Amino acid sequence: MNLIGCKAQVLAAGDLHDFSEWEELIDQAPISDVYFRPGYVCAYEAAGHGKAIGLVLNSNHAQVLVPLLLRPLSDLPFAQDEPGFDVASPYGYGGLLPLTSAEPPSQADVRALLDSLKQWCRDAGVVSCFIRLHPLMDQDCWLGTALLHESATSLHYQAQTVAVDLTRWDSALQRIAGLDKGIRLDLSRATRILRVSWGGSEVPLSEALVLFRQIYEQRMVQLNAAPHYYFSAKYYGFLAERLGSNVGVALAWLEEELVGASLFLAGREFAHYHLSGTNEKGRKFGATTLLINAAALWARQRGCELLHLGGGVCGEDGVFKYKKGFGGPRFHHHTLHVIADESRYQELMERRLRSESLPPPRQGFFPQYRA
Repeated sequence: MNLIGCKAQVLAAGDLHDFSEWEELIDQAPISDVYFRPGYVCAYEAAGHGKAIGLVLNSNHAQVLVPLLLRPLSDLPFAQDEPGFDVASPYGYGGLLPLTSAEPPSQADVRALLDSLKQWCRDAGVVSCFIRLHPLMDQDCWLGTALLHESATSLHYQAQTVAVDLTRWDSALQRIAGLDKGIRLDLSRATRILRVSWGGSEVPLSEALVLFRQIYEQRMVQLNAAPHYYFSAKYYGFLAERLGSNVGVALAWLEEELVGASLFLAGREFAHYHLSGTNEKGRKFGATTLLINAAALWARQRGCELLHLGGGVCGEDGVFKYKKGFGGPRFHHHTLHVIADESRYQELMERRLRSESLPPPRQGFFPQYRA
C-alpha cells in the first residue's frame, strides 16, 4: 500500500488484498488491539451495521488507522431518498490507532489528522463521524488538547471502565491478586461447585458459540435489553472465522448443566470481557466471577498486560461496582464526535423532528438524527 502524498486512504475489509494490508498494519503497529482488526469490524458488517472500512490518515509525522462502519443515510426511515453516509466505530473500543510510533502524536499532527478525517468525510459524502475511543490507550489525552478551539469536532466523556492487572496473580491460589472480600468469597464458592470449559479446546468453538448465544440471549430477554445488545448468528460466525484464536468462549457448568458463559476477545497487549450471560443458578453460585478469573489466566498465558472488564450499564451502577471489586486500575472512556457537513446534519435533524412516527432524539446521543 503506497501512502506517499496521500492524506487518507480507505481499506475495504471485504476485499482480500485490503484485508491483508489492514492485518499487516495492525501486526506492525507499536501497540495494537483486537478491536482494530478487520475481522472484528467484518462481524458488524455481517450483522448489517454498515460496510467495514479501515481509514488510514496521514500527517507529516504521524499515521493512524481508524476502523469504521460506513452507513448509508438512506436507511433512515425519514430519509430513504437521501444520498451520502455517516460513519461510526463498531461496538466496543477502537478509535485512532497510531501506526508509526508508540509516542502520542504532536498537537500539530493531531490537528492535521483530524483535518484529513474531515476532508475525507466531505469528499466521500459523509455527514458525521462517531468514534468510540480506547480507554486503555490514552487517546483522549492527545486528542483533547488539540480540540480546544474546534467547533465541529468534540470529545465527550462517557464513563469509567475497569481492568484487571494481569501482573498481579496469586499463583498459590490460582486467582487474581487484590480481589475484594466479596469477590474472593464468590470465587471460592464457585470454584468448589462449578467447572469451566473452553471453546476450541474442550468444546468445538462453533458449538461453544451456539451455547453462549443461547444463555446470553435468555439473559438479555430477562433484562428487557435494547435491540443493540442482540447479535445475529452471522456476527458470531464471522468472529470465529475472522478472529480465530483471538476469541475465547468460556462456559461454566453445574455438573452437566450450562449455567453461565462469557465471550472474551484478546489482542497483543489487552484482552476484553466482551459479552456474558448467566441463568439463575449461575448467578447464585458465582459463575461470572469464575469465568472472569479463568479468562485472566487465559489472557496472562497469551502475554496480555490487562483484562479490560469495561464499565457499568449506566454510570457507576451495580455492574460497575461489581467489576471494581476485582481490584484493578480504572480508566476513562470517551467518544469523538465530528460533524463534517453542518447544513446537512441540521437538515437531517429537522427531518427527524418532523417525522410523526419517531420519538424525539435522546439527549447526548450522536448523531442526533439517528437517536
